Amino acid sequence: MGDLSEHFNNKDFACRCNVCQGEYKIHLGLVGALEQIGGNFRKKVRIDSAFWCDDYHEKQNKPKRSFHTKGKAVHIHIDGVTPQDLFKYCETVPELRGLVFYPKEPFIHIDTRPGDPVRLVKEGNNYNPLTPEKRAKYGF
Repeated sequence: MGDLSEHFNNKDFACRCNVCQGEYKIHLGLVGALEQIGGNFRKKVRIDSAFWCDDYHEKQNKPKRSFHTKGKAVHIHIDGVTPQDLFKYCETVPELRGLVFYPKEPFIHIDTRPGDPVRLVKEGNNYNPLTPEKRAKYGF
C-alpha cells in the first residue's frame, strides 16, 4: 500500500541520482492517472523514471524545460503490455496532456503539462509529432 494512493508512495517518484538522496515532487493528478491506467489493465504500473533533481537533469543533457523536474512526468511500462497499447490507452486519459513514444525503449513518457495535448515520437535525438504515418510505422 502506498502513502500517496492505493498503489504508489513517495519512493516511487524519487529522483534516482546519487546527489539529492531521494528528493521528489509529484503532481497528484499524475498519481490519479497512474491509478486509472493500472486499473484499466488490471496490472501494476511500473515507474522507470519520475522526478529529476536539477543535478540529474543537467547530466541527462536534456532541454532545459522538463516536466520531470516539476514532478509532472514519468516514464512507465506495464509487464505484458506493449508500449503501443499502453500509449493508446493513455491517450484516453484526460489528465495526460503529453505523451512520448520511444521506439527503442520499453517505456513511454506521460505528463500532466498544461495546454493542448502533445503526442511525440523520439527518433534519434529528435522529438517529432506522432503523425498517422509514424503511427503506422511503429505499429499503432
